[in-house]
Amino acid sequence: MQLESIRQPNPLSSTTNPSLQVLHLAGSSVSDFYYNLSLIYAKEVVQPVGVRSYYAVVHPDGLWQLGTSLDAMSEKMSLQDMMSHLPQVDVVVPHMFCFPGMTSFRALFEDILQLPIVGSPSQCTALATNKAQTRSVVSASRVRVAKAQQLRRGDTVTMKPPFIVKPNAEDNSLGVMLVEREDQITQALQVGFEYDETLLVEDYIPGRELRVGVIEKEGKLSVLPMIEYVFTKDHPIRTLHDKLDLKSDGTPSKQPEKPTAKPVCPASVTPELFEKLANAAKQSHIALGCRDYSLYDFRVHEETEEPYLLEAGLFWSFGKISMISRMLEADGQNLEDVALELWRGAAKRTRIACGSLFKYA
Repeated sequence: MQLESIRQPNPLSSTTNPSLQVLHLAGSSVSDFYYNLSLIYAKEVVQPVGVRSYYAVVHPDGLWQLGTSLDAMSEKMSLQDMMSHLPQVDVVVPHMFCFPGMTSFRALFEDILQLPIVGSPSQCTALATNKAQTRSVVSASRVRVAKAQQLRRGDTVTMKPPFIVKPNAEDNSLGVMLVEREDQITQALQVGFEYDETLLVEDYIPGRELRVGVIEKEGKLSVLPMIEYVFTKDHPIRTLHDKLDLKSDGTPSKQPEKPTAKPVCPASVTPELFEKLANAAKQSHIALGCRDYSLYDFRVHEETEEPYLLEAGLFWSFGKISMISRMLEADGQNLEDVALELWRGAAKRTRIACGSLFKYA
């Protein structure tokens, strides 16, 4: 299929031309869990003045829908038909959390269809979805990580509790378990292997857990007010239920109103600790090859006050329920203004493909 045919106007387009036409990419071809999770966030995306929004949504059956809102969608169609009916847009905002959504679908739109993506490119998000590789890359840039062991079925755990067992390429704390005693190891491995063929066994860092957001503004990296997750003695790590309320079928319905691990923003940190976390987050952003924004989870050791990077989360759906949005609010910034600035910046990126130069001004 020729690129020219994909870029032609279609009935979804408006007769008026606002300053920026945005395609919101949502859904999941993997599971109902990730499909519902994506829609929870896509429904909350801000709509800045002067922006015309379109939506492309993939379903777990692999079929797509297009529309001018999530309440006004087309009939289901194949990927090929979806591409042939894409409206003319300036930029794509992804709201996908499954592995293909973080990798191959980003590559399809940016590298094949030549539509700029807001956020990190596919090769970066592919790296960040692999926790072990992320650890290796940031560690080489002198960002501290906890001692860990990669594990496949049949391997022997050589580490001693307490440690965290987590799937290497899963998110939302699916399959994560804190092992405090050796008699818990077998169960933790069984749970973890339900989600991934490779597990990460990582030293448990006692202390505080903070989330740190980085935004690129005017060519510089800016670190926002941080979020702290407040734990109790009986609840020392975040679980799936701290992040999502589930329906009876196990799929997400919404964010929990009263999670046990309560998020506090802005976190109360000393200037010294803020600087340590900010430097580690910015260094990780650079080392991983991130773009526009990035998000990191850290544990701060209760005795040494040293931060340890847990993982990178290179997603932001630009809704009020998103973590970076909450950080912006704590900083007194306007979410719509920042979103529009980033979307416009992404739309102006120059892309080179097939020997031709495409520029979206």
